[in-house]
Amino acid sequence: MRISLDQVEALVWIARLGSFRAAAHQLNVSQPAVSGRIRELERQLGGSLFHRDDYRPRLTDLGMQTVRHAEQILTLARSLEDHADPAKTIRGPIRMGFADSFALTHLPGLLAKVEKTYPSAEFEIVIDFSANLDKKLQAGELDFAILTEPELNPDIAVEPLEDLDLAWVTGRDLYLPSRALTPSDLKAYPIITNPRPSKLYATINEWFASVGDLPQRLYTCNSLSIMANLAAKGFGMSLLPVQLFKSETKRGQLRILQVKPALPRHHLAIAYRIDPGRPNLKPIRDVCHALVAAAAKRK
Repeated sequence: MRISLDQVEALVWIARLGSFRAAAHQLNVSQPAVSGRIRELERQLGGSLFHRDDYRPRLTDLGMQTVRHAEQILTLARSLEDHADPAKTIRGPIRMGFADSFALTHLPGLLAKVEKTYPSAEFEIVIDFSANLDKKLQAGELDFAILTEPELNPDIAVEPLEDLDLAWVTGRDLYLPSRALTPSDLKAYPIITNPRPSKLYATINEWFASVGDLPQRLYTCNSLSIMANLAAKGFGMSLLPVQLFKSETKRGQLRILQVKPALPRHHLAIAYRIDPGRPNLKPIRDVCHALVAAAAKRK
């Protein structure tokens, strides 16, 4: 019997993720099926690919040599798929992570487009802070993510997507001086923000620290929508991406505060795995760029 691509994929994913169970989840098959593929591959190669006397499987010398060849095979297979029918090149499951700031505006449009264009795809969606998404992406637990400041990695392609303007917002009934407000003016008010390790949390502390101040009352919440609603109801104030809540500011439910020093932007990026065995995710990247460009034209 010839060595199959299924056997090659199983070997690469076990080596990459460190367990038969994780490889089975990645390949969307049962753990016994993965074990069977490896046993058959070992029989064909005439030796053990893993030391099985440890808690986690470790590659033998033969295993390490075979993984190097296997990764080359998967790279060539992916290259061949790229020239096939585009609707067949993306198959599930695809594990995707999104920062809240993208999910609130573009995720429905993205899923509608890719579901129609790539009917064989299945998507596992994670909404989380960028720092957490980046950890999952670096560890190979995500295939694709939209986040701020991803770590550079030769197995991950990174492209800029969108710059988000930030603003301090509050409800219309909260009294504040009618001038540019400083960290000293705002530090005593309740501030609603994402918890650590979010980029918003870090930005708030850095903004106050830039003039030697600290916020006195930070309340954390993991939902931008809830944060905006609490600010609109007069509970306190929040630092939010302007693009997400334009309708609320236009209706007067949220008031944008003029402040100094100026606030930094958050830079959203697309990041996706390009290591051997991963699907070609460039079409999904292209859909994300198109959605953001279309939204910019409507402004």
